[in-house]
Amino acid sequence: MKIVFLDADGTLFHHSGYIPSSALDACNHAQKNGHKICLCTGRQKVEIFGDLTKIDYDGIIAGSGASIFVHGKQIVEKTFDEFEFNTVYNFLNDHQIPALYESSVGIFATQKTKDCLKELLEIQCGHLDDEQRKMHGLYTLYHQVHVVNDLHEHPINKISFLESKTPYQKVYEDLSPVLDVIPATFAPLGKESGEISSKRITKATGMEVLIDYYKMDDKDTIAIGDGHNDLCMFEKAAISVAMGNASIQVKEKADLITTSITDNGIYNAFKDLALI
Repeated sequence: MKIVFLDADGTLFHHSGYIPSSALDACNHAQKNGHKICLCTGRQKVEIFGDLTKIDYDGIIAGSGASIFVHGKQIVEKTFDEFEFNTVYNFLNDHQIPALYESSVGIFATQKTKDCLKELLEIQCGHLDDEQRKMHGLYTLYHQVHVVNDLHEHPINKISFLESKTPYQKVYEDLSPVLDVIPATFAPLGKESGEISSKRITKATGMEVLIDYYKMDDKDTIAIGDGHNDLCMFEKAAISVAMGNASIQVKEKADLITTSITDNGIYNAFKDLALI
């Protein structure tokens, strides 16, 4: 029996709003063969909707390791500590960088950030018809954001910053000594966007919880992903698989490379690994 950890965006879930039918079939077939299928995503639990709910996961690691669920029951919840949060908050404010403050119960932002998000939505989705627009991940994200006056009142576990006049590299250099800073795993936020989380909270620490929960061994673990926040999964798993649409840097760290998400990548990986 293997336990398989699947990233969501770019791996299992296409940003235009669907999971390929071959991937759904592969997950269902693997579970019938006795394997565990776990979602391991930077998305918060409130962002798991649509096709992402078509799989009966054996576990869900959300918020890049902050919140962990087993069959609907939350077993772990972690957040920034006060020092970590204030470090990020003050830096983003000082540099006027729009950002989304994420928690397991909602996504929060200032009105200025939501206005920036709306501009991105118009740029990237203005050419789509109503049905296509509503399926796009950026449209869904925009309508999930709650505007609040005081971001300190909410238990935040991850922060996603939008592209701004401050380049990603500047954010990385200033914050990475005390926090994890990676390029955004949701491309529509812009090429200079990124994600900030606590060094105590990663997809790999989430994997450890579910491995222990199911009393399995590290040698029975498989991780499949396409983005920078999946690299810690690759280090933890016995076998790591990069999607064909992953960046070169991610592919270089993988044991195997499957085809892209639009070319039956999950299905082909499961076949190659004898899960189905």
